[in-house]
Amino acid sequence: MKKIIMALLAIIVVAVVGIAALVALVDPNQFKPMIAEQVKKATGRDLVIDGDISWRFFPSIGFDIGKTEFRNPQGFAEPNLAQFEQAELSVSVMPLFSQQLEIGNVSLLGGRVFIQTLENGVSNLDGLSGQDKAGDNADQSATESTSLEAEQAGSQTEQQAWQITLAGVEINNASALIIDHKAGSQTEVERLDFSLDQFAPGEWTAAKFNIAGKAGELSFSAEGQTELLIAKALDGAELKALSLKASAKDAANDIRNANISLDSFKLGEWSTIDFAIEGQVPDLSFNTQGSTQLMVDEAVKVIDLKAAKVSVDAKGASLPRPEMKIGLEADAKYHLDNGLAELPSLKATVDELALAGNASFQSADIPVIRFDLSSDNIDVDAFLGTGSESAPSQASDGEVQQAGAAGNNSSATNDKEKGQEPDLSVLKTLDLAGKLTVGQFKAANAHLSDVTLAMTVKNGVFDLSGLDAKLYQGTIHSTAKIDANGKLPTYRVTKQIKGVQVQPLLVDVAQNDTLAGTGDITVNVSGTGLAEKRIRENIAGTIDIRFADGAIYGVNVPEMIREARATLKGQKAEYVKEEKKTDFSAMSSTINLGKGVASTNNLDIDSPLLRINGNGSTSLVDETIDFAVNTSVVATSKGQGGKDIDEVADLTVPIDVKGSWSEPAFSLNIAQLLKQNNELEQKAQREVERGLEKLLGDKAENEDIKKAADKLLKGLFN
Repeated sequence: MKKIIMALLAIIVVAVVGIAALVALVDPNQFKPMIAEQVKKATGRDLVIDGDISWRFFPSIGFDIGKTEFRNPQGFAEPNLAQFEQAELSVSVMPLFSQQLEIGNVSLLGGRVFIQTLENGVSNLDGLSGQDKAGDNADQSATESTSLEAEQAGSQTEQQAWQITLAGVEINNASALIIDHKAGSQTEVERLDFSLDQFAPGEWTAAKFNIAGKAGELSFSAEGQTELLIAKALDGAELKALSLKASAKDAANDIRNANISLDSFKLGEWSTIDFAIEGQVPDLSFNTQGSTQLMVDEAVKVIDLKAAKVSVDAKGASLPRPEMKIGLEADAKYHLDNGLAELPSLKATVDELALAGNASFQSADIPVIRFDLSSDNIDVDAFLGTGSESAPSQASDGEVQQAGAAGNNSSATNDKEKGQEPDLSVLKTLDLAGKLTVGQFKAANAHLSDVTLAMTVKNGVFDLSGLDAKLYQGTIHSTAKIDANGKLPTYRVTKQIKGVQVQPLLVDVAQNDTLAGTGDITVNVSGTGLAEKRIRENIAGTIDIRFADGAIYGVNVPEMIREARATLKGQKAEYVKEEKKTDFSAMSSTINLGKGVASTNNLDIDSPLLRINGNGSTSLVDETIDFAVNTSVVATSKGQGGKDIDEVADLTVPIDVKGSWSEPAFSLNIAQLLKQNNELEQKAQREVERGLEKLLGDKAENEDIKKAADKLLKGLFN
């Protein structure tokens, strides 16, 4: 026993003496120049160790290193690329003889990294490998090194693999600044704390971090924790129980809480992610929650999402509604090699609106988007709150005065808005193509069904290659193209409407019931500028109208014929209260658009009793009307409303249509009526001559009296 104690004491004495000798004879600070020299050779940069290097002997041998700085070349904003105030590192000696590297706690205090890229693209990271100084010797050195490694490879494979363990890592109060003048960006990590518990490959360990900083004007912070597993062969890693809490804020945006949790993560296996984000962006606050299953393949080329669900409660003035609920369900796959995201199954809801289908997105300078979506019902009016006109409320005198005072400003604002071109710059930033089908669709109070829409956006051009739908017992086929590449956008639109019931369409869309019938309409128009004012001024093209079995409301032509008949007889027309409506069996017209005017010279309306033709124009700018319509009675017949029409076959009745779109005015043109009907003028001449004979007897033959009578009649008919 005594011998054992003496042996242990001897070992302790030897260790103490050895440590004392190491401390007394070996000053680690003498290695500073050598370390700096080797760093200079390897990187071409200066390493400055201002603090002392001191030994550590408990619980293992190691070093404490004081303030150390790794210099930048001249011309950069800060002198150091990297620096730290203090570092600690220890290594257990005995396990080294058994091919085991047991590293004690690694601690770094006050670390800082500064990375800068100048406007000419030069960075303070350039040349750190030392290749610029190695010159032509680099290839030779690489060849020799490769040869040496090859010679040693066989013996190394026979040796026992090193086992590495780490007691832990602590990084406290670290910071970083990354400035890129070329890109105009700046990111600053103001504080980084990181800790890693003792771990060894093949064993789970815990990690925590806390970071705060700025990216441009955006301040951000994040903290989290997880468990980490490094594979024994050091060729992989796993995570579990990850939790992250983050926030970000700038002058306009405030992401107050972003919470993310991950149950586990391993390449090639599914993970479950839950997240919740709450914040505020301009004129909008939101609360988002969601979950998904995630898998990254072992080759790290494809990211799969399965059963992804996102729900958003949004409030704000920028929304179509004060409050909205948005939902998304999808399966997705993202290919990292080409930036392609595929959504083979997609369901999206915005309040009562719902879409389903598939889509894809490929990241590029101009993103490539493809979609094929469908919906049972889309009511844009109900969604936007524009489906019905509310009844006017009774305003107080004060409100009326305020409205009047603001009238001029409002008018000026409206004029400015009518001249404002829409921003179509987005057409130059997308490569988009897709199809949308809708069972029932309502917009601008127009009802459509079985809607199919195909469209593309590419190179600044929007192309609606087809819009097909059922419309008020008829059909519509439409195409449109908008080119945003010029100073002003250009457009071309075609429409073919067949078998549509015109009156219910006009009632729904324009709150106008003046025309009824079954209509075929062909539209072919084009123009420059999409501001309302420019459309009215510049639109050009034709609109062909063919209506059958209809009526014009607001005017009763047979009643006007009776008035004309009474006028010609010198009688007063007897009015009977009748509906102001003129029936027709067919109506056709070609409307020519150009220079702010819509005009026609071939308006033709036919019915068993009447033949109506007309011409005229309407201003698209001030919405005034100026039409002349001639109505002829072609046969004796029983008129509308059961009233007899006397035998006035071939009588032509001119009707003037003037006023505005909202209040058209119909009137009988008496002067034109008499002028157009020569037989009536001759009859009037004979009646005047008889009257003069009865009144004047033989004096009626006097030439002066005849000239006076002729002058009177010509004034009447002209």
